[in-house]
Amino acid sequence: MIDFFKMHGAGNDYIFIDCRSRSVPDPAALAIQISDRHRGVGSDGLVLLQNAEGADLRMRIFNADGTEAEMCGNAARCAARYAWDCGWVNHEPLRLQTAAGLRILWNGPQGAVTVVMGRPAPLSGPAVQWQGQTLSRISVGNPHGVLFCEDTETFPLQQAAEELSRKVSLNLEAVQPLGPNRLKVRVWERGSGETLACGTGACAAAAAATLRRHCDRGQPVAVQMPGGELTVRWLADGRMLLTGEAVYVFRGEWKETPVCWN
Repeated sequence: MIDFFKMHGAGNDYIFIDCRSRSVPDPAALAIQISDRHRGVGSDGLVLLQNAEGADLRMRIFNADGTEAEMCGNAARCAARYAWDCGWVNHEPLRLQTAAGLRILWNGPQGAVTVVMGRPAPLSGPAVQWQGQTLSRISVGNPHGVLFCEDTETFPLQQAAEELSRKVSLNLEAVQPLGPNRLKVRVWERGSGETLACGTGACAAAAAATLRRHCDRGQPVAVQMPGGELTVRWLADGRMLLTGEAVYVFRGEWKETPVCWN
């Protein structure tokens, strides 16, 4: 039996396992099983929380298809909330090790958590076009592509993601500017498909929108996603701050061998 808990940030939901006193031999296979929304618990992926050297804890993220991801802003905030609540960490800021490097987190207002997402950087390589628009490619710990549109509701996100995946491997955002420092965004994540929110995707969208002068550098940008709203702030020193909720859903036990009911 594997003890787990489920949390979400703006609807971007993950299954978490506290690995301080246990190991998970095949996390990729477990991610596929446990993330299945019909035959498993259901989630956008699996997160293992582990002890770390040089940090308070380490986070490993596996997408719903078993592939390992570098970073997730929503999962990072949830990991910090759990670490504080269970007494694993008793101080702020919290230092979280990820495959994309060290991330710093602290408590925000009304139960929110803020994470320093690092500095966005352009991805190298030749320009990529989709239906006449040049894809804005940005790394925020993991690779993202941003396309601007007039209406995210009608934007063919799956089609665009599938067609672009033949050229580049990245997460995709469809971004609709709503006004000064306000964006509406839909996200397609590698290995998970469309998700209700994405922290790194919100940062990539805000960075691309700021470069296009839809948003002001240094000001909070409200990023409206299907699962809720996240706030991004791109500081003068280049770092991006991401603030949003970190919410418990439930706890449970997972038995890999099917249970037979008599």
